[in-house]
Amino acid sequence: MVIADQPVPADIVDRLLWRDAQQMLGRHAEANREGDCVWCGWRWPCAPRRLAERADAASRRPWREAWTLRHDLNSIRAMPGFGDTPDRHARARNRGYFD
Repeated sequence: MVIADQPVPADIVDRLLWRDAQQMLGRHAEANREGDCVWCGWRWPCAPRRLAERADAASRRPWREAWTLRHDLNSIRAMPGFGDTPDRHARARNRGYFD
C-alpha cells in the first residue's frame, strides 16, 4: 500500500517512521478547553503526542535511532485504548487501566 498524502521531505532517513509520526501528530493535534487531548482525552501534551514528536525527529537521524523509536511506536499501539476506533469520546472516558 502506498500512502501519497504528503510528499516526504528530502532529509527523511526512515520514511515509514516519518509517516507513522505524521499520522499520530495529526490525530493528537491539539487540546480541548479543559486542556485534554482531543483524540485520546489524556492531559495535553499527551504521551502519544510526545512520542510522535520524538519519532518525527528520529526519522531524520541515523537508522539505528529510528529503528528504536519505531519499536516504541508499535508498542504504544498495542496498549489498551489505543486502537483505531471512531468513538474518541469513549476512550476519553476510560483514562486508566483499572477504571
